[in-house]
Amino acid sequence: MQVDGTQTVDLLISHSQILVRSRGFDEELSRWGHENITQGALLHRDYLLFDPIVEDAFGANVILSICSEFKMDLGCQRCIVAPFYVVDKEQVEVASAAEKFKINLPLNDELYSVYYEVCEGEEVFYKFTFIPSINVVKPQYLLDDPWGGAKGKKMIAGFAQ
Repeated sequence: MQVDGTQTVDLLISHSQILVRSRGFDEELSRWGHENITQGALLHRDYLLFDPIVEDAFGANVILSICSEFKMDLGCQRCIVAPFYVVDKEQVEVASAAEKFKINLPLNDELYSVYYEVCEGEEVFYKFTFIPSINVVKPQYLLDDPWGGAKGKKMIAGFAQ
């Protein structure tokens, strides 16, 4: 089945996090443990937080897409895949601590593999690619990166001290 669609938002990223969620803000799910900080991600079933790598508050384009297969951006510097459940279609958002945007993609399935990319072009930008899934993907890095990510290295889901 071919599904596709793209949405771009200019997100003010702050507090060293960018997230995709299918529920409202949850302070408990937003607590980072030491291991979460080390791996650069805090992964919950319907609430995925990622370290944007760049420090301070800044605006950046975030490209959201849904398609049937993943193709890594040529400018990708970090890439992580994680499972993501859409539990409330009305609450699917991309957000930071500073602002949020409703994701307006046809996310009609319950389970997705979400690919998070930190990319460098003229400016740093971010990509979230949603691939409808039947099986739950194992969260992992998809390429070696200069911040400690190692291709194929499994990631810890949930709060990790």
